[in-house]
Parts: sequence; C-alpha cells; structure tokens
Amino acid sequence: MRAQPTYHVRWRSPLGVTVGLFLFWGALNAFLAIFVPASLHSGGAGATGALVLTPEADAALLGRSLADIARDDARLNAYLVSFMDTMCAQMMAYAIVHLGLTWFALRRGQTWALWFAGAGALATFVYFIPILFEFARFDAPTDGFVFFTAIPIALIVAATVLGWYGLRRERLAVAAA
Repeated sequence: MRAQPTYHVRWRSPLGVTVGLFLFWGALNAFLAIFVPASLHSGGAGATGALVLTPEADAALLGRSLADIARDDARLNAYLVSFMDTMCAQMMAYAIVHLGLTWFALRRGQTWALWFAGAGALATFVYFIPILFEFARFDAPTDGFVFFTAIPIALIVAATVLGWYGLRRERLAVAAA
C-alpha cells in the first residue's frame, strides 16, 4: 500500500480553508456539547429555548412549552435534561474524533480524511429527516428549520468540494516538482 505524500498546509489555500472550516465545525460541536448541558442543568429544559427543532415546534409536539415543563413537571424536566446529556456526550465524542481527524490527517493531505470528515458532518443532518417527519405528523411547524439546516449543509458540501480541489491541486504541484 502506498502512503499519500504529506503536505504542509497553507492556511490561505483551498485545503487550508477546508481544514479551518472543519476545525471550526468540530470546535462548535465541542462547545455546544458543554454549553447545552450546563445551561439545562442550571435553567431546566427550557434554558436553551429549544431541545430538538425550534421553541414553537418543540412546544407543539410536547403540548406545552419547555419553560412550562421545567416549572410544572420536575420528572419530565429531569428526563429531558438527562436525555440531552446523553446526546451531548455523543456530540462531544464526535467533536473529538472530528477535530483529531481534521488536524492529524486532513491537514496533512490525507484524502480519505476529507471524505470521512465531510460524511461525518453531513450524517448529523440525515437524522433530521425522520425527526422532521415525526414533528410534521403532529402538525408542529418545521418550515424555518428546513431553511436553517440548509445553511450548514451547503457549507459542509462547499468545504468538502473545496478540500477536494485543494488536495488535487497540491498533488498536481507535487507531481510537477
């Protein structure tokens, strides 16, 4: 098996921009995996406004707002907060792997790392498809959320394409030298 050459990434290059965007994505996931549980444990299920989609959609599905649940139903509030802890634990694990993959493999020009980083980032949004259907089944408003998810999806796809272009350009430069 032939190993790919190792590159010294130039941050203003297409590959460098891709690495920066993927590092930002991983750091954002790590930050949210800390911020969300800390907020929920101090302020209850309604502390962040929404747990799954939007405050309005969550309230429509639950039959009452998260703030009402936090105030009136201690057991359900504790369950929702604990459930978010489990989700954020997985989110932190993903963030650590994503950051390591980006820093130690993609930054060094490993093509396989680009595809895994892009696929991992997009996988999150695949899971929102059944979530949106479930919320729609209960007539919860989902229109704004679909648009909101289109932005990170477009950025992830753009970063992946830019990274592919940057890796290709780097390989051609190495071959020419």
